[in-house]
Amino acid sequence: MRNTLAIILLSITYAFNATAGEVTADDTLAKEQNTKFLIFPFFLKSPETNWGFGFATAYFFKAKKDDKDIRTSDVNLVSLYTLNKQLLVVLGSTVYFPQEKYIFRWQSSYSYYPDKFWGIGNSTEKSAEEDYSIKQFYFNPQFLMRVYKKFYFGLSAEFQQINDFTYTSGGVFDQQDVVGRNGGSTSGLGFLLTLDSRNNAYSPSKGGFVEFNLTRFGKLFQSDFDFTTYSLELKKFYHIGVNRVLAAQLYGKINTGEPPVRNLAMIGGSEMMRGFYKGRYADKDMFTSQVELRQYLFWRIGVVAFAGAGQVSDNVNQVRWDRFHYSYGGGLRIMVQEKEKLNLRIDYGIAEGGSGVYVILKEAF
Repeated sequence: MRNTLAIILLSITYAFNATAGEVTADDTLAKEQNTKFLIFPFFLKSPETNWGFGFATAYFFKAKKDDKDIRTSDVNLVSLYTLNKQLLVVLGSTVYFPQEKYIFRWQSSYSYYPDKFWGIGNSTEKSAEEDYSIKQFYFNPQFLMRVYKKFYFGLSAEFQQINDFTYTSGGVFDQQDVVGRNGGSTSGLGFLLTLDSRNNAYSPSKGGFVEFNLTRFGKLFQSDFDFTTYSLELKKFYHIGVNRVLAAQLYGKINTGEPPVRNLAMIGGSEMMRGFYKGRYADKDMFTSQVELRQYLFWRIGVVAFAGAGQVSDNVNQVRWDRFHYSYGGGLRIMVQEKEKLNLRIDYGIAEGGSGVYVILKEAF
């Protein structure tokens, strides 16, 4: 673990030097506006949800009027129901205070979620697929304070309550004695180290983002499970031509102790390793990367091409080059809000043994 922490700290130092250049905010409301309220119906599709329909409400604002040095803040409420009989209600917010000396981020959600599980490991069989369902409440506020230029230190609290965990007895959950299969509470406190020089919070064209997160879960915080999560995310955005952006992301997550099933690192989903069902491969640790080429065409239309690689493991020492899984694909972008550069993305991802269509608001990263 000491070697792992050393690698993480060295990565942060490298990324800080690579992305700490001055980048001005570019996701701003019109100069004559200080607030904007939106409400609209939307639809989505992904392998995890099938088709889903819902409403989104968003309130965009500047914490200080006419402050061109801060990005646009938002508060958003999303409600969704899918053809897989999943119900999801999410309240989230990111607030940039004057001169961006402080940043407040918040996410909370309630969900009833029928899902799928293949067991724990990087090489689970497709035939091991099992259905299960949960009711989940999630709460995660974060407060960050600028300590130097675009570098922030923050505190984070995380709480998750899982009820009504239903699955088939005698199947993979019982065979692998999966922690958390009876539900329970997961709560902890942690800290963040963040470097954020992106020029736009929704669709950056330059700048970078680096974040290290350490969260401790245990009885001290009234958690039913005892474990620690370390994560490191690095994102970089390059403007490489007329209306063309190259985006790259590295992400690693390490759990020590006994994390419950819903806190395992999982490959797949609408944001990372598109084409894989989220959770197709799950374990304590995960290492993934992806690149995406984004090209604006005309009016509000653009296209992208992307590729990713990743693997999960029980221990960081088990990571091997020949154990990576791969995915790739392409998609269409429709800018639904031009000033905030908020895109509707339609992606088709191809992965080992499957594929997925994603119709979702906001970029994958």
